Amino acid sequence: MKIAVGEWPPYFSENAEGYGTYAQVVTRAFELEGVTVEYGFFPWKRALLQTQTGLWHASAGWGKTRDREPFFHFCDAVLVEREHFFYATDRPVEAQSLQDLSGLSLGVIDGAALGEELKELVSSGQITVFHQSTLEDLFKMLDVGRIDVVMGNEKVAADALASAFVDQETKRFKALENVTVLWDYRVIVSKKIENGEDLCARFNRGLRKLHDTGEYDRLLWPDTKEDGQSHASPS
Repeated sequence: MKIAVGEWPPYFSENAEGYGTYAQVVTRAFELEGVTVEYGFFPWKRALLQTQTGLWHASAGWGKTRDREPFFHFCDAVLVEREHFFYATDRPVEAQSLQDLSGLSLGVIDGAALGEELKELVSSGQITVFHQSTLEDLFKMLDVGRIDVVMGNEKVAADALASAFVDQETKRFKALENVTVLWDYRVIVSKKIENGEDLCARFNRGLRKLHDTGEYDRLLWPDTKEDGQSHASPS
């Protein structure tokens, strides 16, 4: 089975062990149901299109949206986390809701879903969106004032900042405390392939087994200590 993904460390990375912690969960869940997988790395938007057309069987790390439902089977969520909104401390942003972001420019990874409320604000012209293929590039745009806010998963953003800036420089960025978007991240299987529903069913069974045995937590968050605390826990 061929799975198209993009760089999203620590969850997906071509240079990481097992291609990242999320990838290891996906690989193992399918393996438990007798399915062998291989990964291809692309810009995220291209990974989605490659899967939509059936050139690649599946992709992973996507939210379920109305726009995507005609093209994909959605497996059970591997991960449920909050997307955060980051700003530069020398240009502080005050917001208590998504509506308060009106008039600002927002950076998002190319191909990422926005969620219905945020999508409406963008469609109505209240928020201007700029796309880049990586969070690192988005934070660099934020750093020089080309955008006002960056949307990103907290754990992924921490890795992106560590990659793009030296330690002291990362303190120049903070997340809004009261504005987040809850999002689930799923394996999606192309409706262009004949056995797509079966592959999702097999994945779901394998994922349940991982949860039941505790292997899910060990694979997804390997930095969690024996006492249950995490060195860098997700949001």
